[in-house]
Amino acid sequence: MPAFSRQRAVTPRVLDLAANHAGPIRFLLTDVVMASVGGRDLAEQVLALRPELKVLFMSGYTDGAVVRHGVLEAGTAFVRNPFTVAAPARPIRAVLDGEPAPAPNPGALSGS
Repeated sequence: MPAFSRQRAVTPRVLDLAANHAGPIRFLLTDVVMASVGGRDLAEQVLALRPELKVLFMSGYTDGAVVRHGVLEAGTAFVRNPFTVAAPARPIRAVLDGEPAPAPNPGALSGS
């Protein structure tokens, strides 16, 4: 049995998986901005079903823009995309270990 399994799911399926998956779900990596629902709203809905879940948000927007526009609060675990395969490894490990992870920086310059 693998140490973990990876599921890629669109928003409605995420909630179905969270509600019906028999095993533990330890981690959710979600984009902040999506077509059908915002990443923060999705995470809140999944956390209501799986309170033990750890969440890391990602976005192509600058971290400062994400905070300034109220999408995420300062201190929320965040990684900017696009990124290489190895880039989110440290933030993911930090989130899973319950350590501080990179968070959006409200003072960062916005390109938007």
